[in-house]
This record gives sequence, C-alpha cells and structure tokens, in this order.
Amino acid sequence: MKTLLFSLLLSFILLNSCTDDSSELISTDEQITKESTSPNWVKLPGDKGKDFSTDSKYSAQKIINGKEGGVINLNVKIERPKHKFGNFEIKTTVTVEKHSFPDDEERLFTVTLNPNDAFLKISPSPNTLNKHIKVDWEIQGFDVSDIISNKFNFYYIGYLNEMVETSKEELTVDYRNHKIKVKNAIINSVTTGDTPDGAWYGFIL
Repeated sequence: MKTLLFSLLLSFILLNSCTDDSSELISTDEQITKESTSPNWVKLPGDKGKDFSTDSKYSAQKIINGKEGGVINLNVKIERPKHKFGNFEIKTTVTVEKHSFPDDEERLFTVTLNPNDAFLKISPSPNTLNKHIKVDWEIQGFDVSDIISNKFNFYYIGYLNEMVETSKEELTVDYRNHKIKVKNAIINSVTTGDTPDGAWYGFIL
C-alpha cells in the first residue's frame, strides 16, 4: 500500500514538473520569434544639429503621371561647424518607373524620413504598382564605426512586417567619411498583399 501511494505521489510531482517546463518553453519561443521579426534599424544620431527637430515631419510629395513616371527628392542638410563628424546630410531619391500604373492616371507619392532610425516610409506601397520603385539614399555625418559591413543591409519591410532584402547596385559603409549609402535598391514582386498606405525601406544591422 505504501509503495502504491509513493508511486502515485511521484507521478503527480513529475507531471507538474513537465507541465511547468512546457509552458516556459512556449513563452520563450514566442519571445524569440517576436524579437527576430523586428527590424534592427541603423540608429541616427541624437545630435543631428540645432536645426533638426525630431518633432518635425520631414517629407516630400509629388504627383506623378503613369505614362511618364517621375522622381521624388528628399534632402536635408544641417550645418555643424567643428563637429567631429562634420555636417549632417541626407540625400534621397525615389524613382517611379514609367508605366508603373495606368498611363491615364496620376497618383500622389509621399516619402517621409524617420528622424530617429534610418528608414523611409514611401506611399503608396510598391505592391500596388506594376513596377517596383528604385531607392537611392545617402546619410552622412554620424558615427558608423559600430556598423559591421558584412552584416549591414538595406531591406523592404512588407505587409505583416515581412522583411524582404532588396537587390541594389551599390551598398556602402564609408568609415572615413562617416557615411552610409545605397544605390538603385529595388525588390522583386512579392506576394504579401497590397499596402496602399505605405511601405518601409531602410538600413539594418
């Protein structure tokens, strides 16, 4: 009888232990999955200059005709005399190809700069177009010493936060001139669904 009671008690303890371990494992897995899908954006400096405000919205807009296509430029330059990284400067060119949408239509395109992290919001999303846009982007005047060149990349963040690597003509970390640059970054057609309110392109670590 004592042996039977001891066996039952031991089984109960083991069952409870397994249940607790299992729930902890599920929680950990969920956390890892959530963190791994978050883009690790390159951070822009906090001391960009007295004329640059994180409360401001830096954006550019242009109405583009489907037959002709067009270019949207967003440039920011902050003079910083004697700063160790020089002037803070951003040069952005977003190109919408000809026939990216019906020739008889005109659409308003907007490019917005995030003031804290190195990503752009572009609307409408390229998923709503017949051809994908091209992005040229250069940021100069901040500490790039922590950027590891063989891990550094430029991504499109799609619907439901899927990260899609862009193909590009050039991707550079210029340690001497404190600059990062991407040229002719595009993505192939993706099947994540239309996101007419906008999409994100940015430098990640």
